[in-house]
Amino acid sequence: MSKDKKAVSQVVDASASFVPPVADVMPVVEDRKLSAEDKSVLDLAKSRRAEVKAQLETAVAKNDAAELAFRYVVLQLYMKNGLDSSDAISEDGSILIGGANQQTPQQ
Repeated sequence: MSKDKKAVSQVVDASASFVPPVADVMPVVEDRKLSAEDKSVLDLAKSRRAEVKAQLETAVAKNDAAELAFRYVVLQLYMKNGLDSSDAISEDGSILIGGANQQTPQQ
């Protein structure tokens, strides 16, 4: 064995002796339980969290449905007025032929 390899093996052997015993790393867990009051408070918080999550999912679904309904109305207006993707409809209802490619002035 070369001198360098001997030195490395001595360092590795020495570091192995510094590993703390398992008892020092993991504390002993006592068999304890929450009180009935604390458990009910925790269950109530979990219930509220689940309720709010369900409300959030409902709100996202409603938002998606509203966005699709808006796009459908815009599509109907384009078809009714014979417009194509290069045309635009302004906020005030004006039809701008070729207006989709124009920059609107900033106010």
